[in-house]
Amino acid sequence: MLTPTRLFIALSVFAITAQAQPACVTKNHDDQSLSRCKPWPAFKEQVIAVKSTYVPDAGSDDAGVFDLDLALLNSTNAKPIATYSKPGAYNSDAIRFDDLVIDTARYRLAPDVRAFGLRSKFGHSSSAMPYEKTDLTLYVREGNKLRPVLDGLVVFKNNGEWLEDCAGEGRQIRRTVEIGPTSHNGYADLIITSSGTAMKTVKSGKKCVAQDTPLKKSQITLTYDGRQYTIPEDFRGY
Repeated sequence: MLTPTRLFIALSVFAITAQAQPACVTKNHDDQSLSRCKPWPAFKEQVIAVKSTYVPDAGSDDAGVFDLDLALLNSTNAKPIATYSKPGAYNSDAIRFDDLVIDTARYRLAPDVRAFGLRSKFGHSSSAMPYEKTDLTLYVREGNKLRPVLDGLVVFKNNGEWLEDCAGEGRQIRRTVEIGPTSHNGYADLIITSSGTAMKTVKSGKKCVAQDTPLKKSQITLTYDGRQYTIPEDFRGY
């Protein structure tokens, strides 16, 4: 077993010598690319590596897409075990693509199938119309390929509209994903629990008063159709 330092060196060498594969190096988002790398606790000899690279739209400096390159690597020699690529995976315009987070929670979809997640973060910086969103996609390994089985579930969203004189309203939604006791087409059902807060500010004399109201919790169950988990439209997108 390599020490953390030796593993980093090995994976850095892999980043240089295997240009066709995602580099297993952590690189902060600089508006052009980002890289993330994380050991997978479910499989001690495997590391999850992801890289996303910006491709501007033709004739536009302010809008474009980010390609996605994803890989499972052998932690002892940095060789790819399974890979996945998606050109134009993330749009980035007025709503910017901000970050990727590797999610290694215990997504056991079947006795012999573990998934891992990517959480993609988007945002729009504005005091008048703030917007934040995080999507979750789950991937499974099939031979030397990775495949998304849950694609683009919104697990966090915060948006609203406020005027300069204080008045405004917004909403924050959070969702958790649990493995259910039942299954369809060989994969466990996913139980999605939604909670959140309705936010409102009003002018009271010279003061700006916040009025936050908890939203009622709700649950839905997502079932696997043989290729993917079906997500309701209001649980995805912008």
